[in-house]
Amino acid sequence: MSTSLPDRATISLTVSACLATVLEVDVGTISETQLFKEDLNADSLHLVEFSYEIERIFSEMTGDFTVNDEDLATLKTVGDTVNYVFAVLHR
Repeated sequence: MSTSLPDRATISLTVSACLATVLEVDVGTISETQLFKEDLNADSLHLVEFSYEIERIFSEMTGDFTVNDEDLATLKTVGDTVNYVFAVLHR
């Protein structure tokens, strides 16, 4: 059985919605250029919860998705995360 991979726009919407839930903010206030810590006031616990949530959501969509701890440390913006998810799913 073939699983259809989400396109970049779907990934962006999903990442933003997930982050809004974790941070308890309106999804409309999130943009891809925002820095997690400086712009969104996300602390390390928020980021860990966020990574678990995107792993869960994208695993449900595609069958298997994980965020490597080393990679998580390099993701500074919402857009970085969208690009990362897209690259992992489409390799």
